[in-house]
Amino acid sequence: MITNTKHFDNKLQELRGLLSDYQEDINLMQFRKITNFSKENITDDFNYIFLSLPYEIETTSNDLSYSYYTIELFDLYYEISDYDGQIDSERIQKSKHRFKQQKLDTQDRFLVLDFVENYLHSLLYNYDVFLSNAKKFHFFVGIDDERIILENLYQLYKGVLLDKTKQIRLFLGINLTKAISDKIIEMLCDFIEQRLLVLNSSINIGAIPNKITYEENKHNKIQWLGTQQQLCELFFELIQKGWIPEIPYGSIKKTSDSITNLFDLEHTKRSKSSKPNDSFYQQFKGESEAGKWTLSFFKSKKYEKKFKNILDK
Repeated sequence: MITNTKHFDNKLQELRGLLSDYQEDINLMQFRKITNFSKENITDDFNYIFLSLPYEIETTSNDLSYSYYTIELFDLYYEISDYDGQIDSERIQKSKHRFKQQKLDTQDRFLVLDFVENYLHSLLYNYDVFLSNAKKFHFFVGIDDERIILENLYQLYKGVLLDKTKQIRLFLGINLTKAISDKIIEMLCDFIEQRLLVLNSSINIGAIPNKITYEENKHNKIQWLGTQQQLCELFFELIQKGWIPEIPYGSIKKTSDSITNLFDLEHTKRSKSSKPNDSFYQQFKGESEAGKWTLSFFKSKKYEKKFKNILDK
């Protein structure tokens, strides 16, 4: 039984290794643009791409290609709550400008980690949405038996894992290498195995390991009384002044998770539906300029730095 996403930590670390080893240019995939920035449109498109079990098969690839459509869609979805359900005009212009860019940074290869970690979290805690979407697939119309749906998808995934010429397309507007795609499919197979075991504990039990994961609550969180941006700035300045080591851009998500495990950010919520840990990461991940991590909001004239006077170590 899978109780939280720590179950996938080892596989995610393997995925991180595959991405670190990929040293080729990240190709920019020419795909659709976002023209409708309404909450409804962003939510519908996000659900279609990131809350669905994949099934489309494509030819094996050795390249990584990302579209700004999928990158922007992912970011915008998690920013909606910070804009009271609507994206403001300044953010829309930033998005439109991004679609005019013609190049991705080599560090952008790690973006798929964000997608996958979010995907696995959603799979565990919003599985009913995934199952509902699967029942709408044209080949599952009229089939309500969850076991039949999962077993057929499982057979599809296992078959593709064994076929060197094919891979599963995970996310619309993103092209992955077969090695990376297969690693994600292995995690999906693991989830399906565990789910089938929950549905029927006698189903080939010897071949399906029953893994139980848990997370100890080892400490009480410290309440952060400033803004999320100020907390980002604090850690940025501590790095710049030499008090803590630099963060590899590919490890930004893990570092963000560590910070939000230490600090209670409930005080920073803009609405009841906001997810402060997710919105903090959107601020903290910043961007890579000339191979160095920086915080995007530093470019805003409205932001006033609070920790710039921290002394060098």
